[in-house]
Amino acid sequence: MLSRLLPWVLLTLLLFYLLISRSCASLFEPEKPSTEVVQTTILEKTEALGKLELIRYNFQEVTEIKEVSKEYFRIFKLGPDAKAILISKGEAVACINLAAMKKENINIQGDTVYIKLPEPEICYHKLDMENTRIFSLQTGYFTNTNEFIQKAYKSAEQQIEQTALNSGILEQARTNADLILKPLLEEISGKKVIFTEQIPDTKIDAY
Repeated sequence: MLSRLLPWVLLTLLLFYLLISRSCASLFEPEKPSTEVVQTTILEKTEALGKLELIRYNFQEVTEIKEVSKEYFRIFKLGPDAKAILISKGEAVACINLAAMKKENINIQGDTVYIKLPEPEICYHKLDMENTRIFSLQTGYFTNTNEFIQKAYKSAEQQIEQTALNSGILEQARTNADLILKPLLEEISGKKVIFTEQIPDTKIDAY
């Protein structure tokens, strides 16, 4: 009877030994270091920033709008032309939409990160309605005065956007990106950051 049980006892002891050996080895085995890709970290941080405002221009302008009255047979008009002059104040803000960045816009070579930023854009432009007033208003007999005034305000608002573009607001936004955004990304990545128009075609490094 004992001779029949002996092989099973030995087999059970062997399995128990192997189980204990593996458990002890796992206790003393060092954990594998986790790998965090710098590229992913930068993308997550910039996505959280969204549209980063880089420059704001304030304007005070005079806008004139004219609506010519209908003329019949080049002989007579249905009343005088509609005219309005606005003295307006407003602002335009340029930003970079960092949420639009993609993996292919970031490349890491050693201790340097090359980043291609999205193009600057005007985030918004608007009139300061409290400081915008109609200086002069003349309407024709068949002119809808309220609609004409709204056209005048809309024209003044569009003029603010165009003046901002003509004044180089987008170029200034690019310059400010170096001053404001570059140190922030260098702190996030722990590497030197270079903004470039052409990303080098190399493999991305990791920690």
